[in-house]
Amino acid sequence: MTILFLICLILFLACWGSFLNFLAYRLVHDISFAKARSICPKCHYQIAWFDLIPIISWLNLQGICRNCQKTISKLYPIIEFLTILIGVALFYLCNPEDWIAYFIFISALLVVIRTDLQTMLISRFTTLFLIPVPIILSLVRFNNYPLLPITITQSINGIFWGYSILFLINKITWLIAKKDGLGQGDIDLLAMIGAFSGIYGVWLSLMIGSILGSIIGITLIYSGKSKLQTKLPFGPFLAIGAIVYILFQNQLLTLLFT
Repeated sequence: MTILFLICLILFLACWGSFLNFLAYRLVHDISFAKARSICPKCHYQIAWFDLIPIISWLNLQGICRNCQKTISKLYPIIEFLTILIGVALFYLCNPEDWIAYFIFISALLVVIRTDLQTMLISRFTTLFLIPVPIILSLVRFNNYPLLPITITQSINGIFWGYSILFLINKITWLIAKKDGLGQGDIDLLAMIGAFSGIYGVWLSLMIGSILGSIIGITLIYSGKSKLQTKLPFGPFLAIGAIVYILFQNQLLTLLFT
């Protein structure tokens, strides 16, 4: 990977991260994609092009709107930075044949992280409605390689177990505590993760996400920034678990079976 290619890749990923922010905001606020350019969510002022430069504009404005002087969410530069970081890692660590499928997958996961952190909502456009894509990609071959490195059977098994595990956990929680332990969005999300990564992706994403969520939750409680009753969105932890699995699946599977 030459320096010039790396620079072009970073610029593309930064712009893509900005688009994912745009997509996330409009999905959870039910705003048509046919409407005009991006607006400030606080004062609805149409943002000028020079204030839409990924990461740089947010830093230049010090995280406030040029028009109303109200705070702009830190999630904007965070998602753009994560898109760059994970996108570069994808090109370095994964097989070229898998890039298309995994790029779609990771993009959906980044939107999930953004929407669940900000609104505790996960759009089904980024979960259930996306499930046919990996099924199709598992059947399509390019230069004799499948565009998704699992079979259609593995993908369907991943969907089944991904949905069933959290569905059963939620039902058991309801029977014991008379309340939902998980949101429907989390259940849909793990089904989508299974569609792209199979049963191993489901188990490892759930394990990594649960461990990470427990560490963050305990840390927030002991630091006084959270209480036991405080709801912590689980979707971002599942998404991070899935991203870790995709980038390091060979090492994780080797560790699991040796």
